[in-house]
Amino acid sequence: MPGVDLLKLVLALMVVGIHANPFVILGRPVQLATGEGLYRLAVPVFLIFNGYFLQGAITAGRGWGYVRRALQLYVIWMLIYLPVAWPLWASLDLWPTIRMAIFGYWHLWYLSALAMAASAAVLLRDWSSAGLLRLAGGLFAAALVLLAVMSAGLWKPWPVIFTDPLPPLRNAVVMGLPFLLLGVVIRREGLAARWPRQTVLWACGAALLLVLVESWTLAAISVRPQSHDLMASLILAAPLLAIAALQWPPRFEAGAMGAYSSGIYFLHVIFVSLLLRHTEIKQWGYGSAPVWVIAVIGSVALTWGIRRSRLDRWLL
Repeated sequence: MPGVDLLKLVLALMVVGIHANPFVILGRPVQLATGEGLYRLAVPVFLIFNGYFLQGAITAGRGWGYVRRALQLYVIWMLIYLPVAWPLWASLDLWPTIRMAIFGYWHLWYLSALAMAASAAVLLRDWSSAGLLRLAGGLFAAALVLLAVMSAGLWKPWPVIFTDPLPPLRNAVVMGLPFLLLGVVIRREGLAARWPRQTVLWACGAALLLVLVESWTLAAISVRPQSHDLMASLILAAPLLAIAALQWPPRFEAGAMGAYSSGIYFLHVIFVSLLLRHTEIKQWGYGSAPVWVIAVIGSVALTWGIRRSRLDRWLL
């Protein structure tokens, strides 16, 4: 699926931009359009693709194998990141340490959430598509209510569910499962084959515009600014973008794009964290742009090495 692999590569670059936005020096409106706007599509779309391929595994009787693979990746990458994360680990008491071990360090929350959400999806495999959509919608609506309460300054999450860098919106329940189930339903119902491509593209364009408008609006009305991990428009834009990629005509070979998208996602935080922690690179006058460039180039180089050493089947 070349369209899927190409989009995943673009999304991985967006994830790097969330952590080191190369456009931040252009001003707050541009930052809201990119790092707090369109870039926030990356994780939901990744989760939708995960659900899409999970449904294929469930149909083939390999659903729990998919879950084991997600858990395997989580454990491996948590161990790889242990030297980078050690300053944070060393500062934590017992309970926060347990929380981070369960929910993940920084961007690795994604693998933890994926494993948990995939487990739930396998258990729910006999539900109807309508039932899965109702569950996904209910969980997503609850997340939006939570976001609104936090943005209004009416509630600040307590330490039981809040551990930097794990905000309460980044978890298997309110983000992982809703979008994963959308991917499951897209595969089950064959929506990429049934929906007209031109209609999907127009609807996708309109939904992307809604993401921009919502990002700017949230920043304007929030009493207590929150990271735009979840926005109402994502529930429209993410599945439409995923379906558009699934419909992409196979006019070229995807090659290793899938491996490089995974490599950039998993590896970039090594460079971002070390550069921000041990250098004055942000004082150069270019904002986070040098961090983004070095993180992308470094991640691509390490991914090339991983593939050359044939460790990609374990790490990617």
